[in-house]
Amino acid sequence: MTDKMMIDTPRRASWTLVGAAMVALSTLLPSASAGGDPGAKRMELVTLGTGGGPSVRLERAQTSSAIVIGEDIYLIDSADGVLRQLAGADLPVERIKAVFITHHHFDHNGDLGALLVQRWLFHYARPKIKVIGPPMTREMVTHLAKAFRATELAPITIGTTEIPGIAATVEATDIPGDLQTPAVIYQDANVRVSAVLNNHYHFLPGSAAAAAARSYAFRFDTPNRSITFTGDTGPSERVAQLARGSDVLVSEVIDMERMERMLRSVDRDDFPIEELIKHLREDHLTPTQVGELAASAGVKEVILHHLVPGSDGETDLSVYTKGIDRHFKGPVRVARDLERF
Repeated sequence: MTDKMMIDTPRRASWTLVGAAMVALSTLLPSASAGGDPGAKRMELVTLGTGGGPSVRLERAQTSSAIVIGEDIYLIDSADGVLRQLAGADLPVERIKAVFITHHHFDHNGDLGALLVQRWLFHYARPKIKVIGPPMTREMVTHLAKAFRATELAPITIGTTEIPGIAATVEATDIPGDLQTPAVIYQDANVRVSAVLNNHYHFLPGSAAAAAARSYAFRFDTPNRSITFTGDTGPSERVAQLARGSDVLVSEVIDMERMERMLRSVDRDDFPIEELIKHLREDHLTPTQVGELAASAGVKEVILHHLVPGSDGETDLSVYTKGIDRHFKGPVRVARDLERF
């Protein structure tokens, strides 16, 4: 089966029809609950970076995860430090087939350019890597390739071999900005990937951000396993719908009480503390809200990542799970960097 991109951004009607058709054909990749395929490749989750927010830490890299199926790697977010984390997990860059960006906050896309240049530098002859993300992903990738034009022109060989430019090694696609119900955005012989808008932004009416910024949750389905990533989000029925029946829910989580104390200790007149606290309260998930989401979606297991604050030296991780069991009775694990599930 050849790789298929299930996105037609210029024409909403075409996108709707394609999405509906792919959902109807979902039996091509039955879920594990349907019995699965004993001969199918195993799907493994690797939590590359588990720290939430733009803070730089030593013990938790910023958020990135990998889905590994056979020899193929699918990256979810490409934050600061992702190349080192991939090396730490023994996941070669050249095996990455696609990168899925949940949203364009820096702690999720900060090292996308470095990833693309590293892959180009050592593996330019391989097939194009796909980068799939919110509106403006194509624009970002185009400008990243242009930004590294000086690198393209800096010789790495002596001879006449002409190396293609960075832009020739990547294929970027924007996910539709109005994805209110789950729809398939990518499918190949290994996996089907679906997406839906989550609740991570509040906008000023008429602002440029309101027209462009979007944030998504992703679901990965193979014949034997299903894994849903909430992305960064507040409570969302759309995310619950996407995650329905998943084997694993990979969820962000925030210790809101500690974050509020930390922010109120900042002594700066120019720092919008109240607005930031409001954003954290409305657009992220507390442990109790994670439990409510997991119970509503009927998932089998919860893995917590994107820990906020996720500070170095934390020894008591129970603050990230306290309250989940009021609603969700299944297993809950707090991930660390480079763990495999």
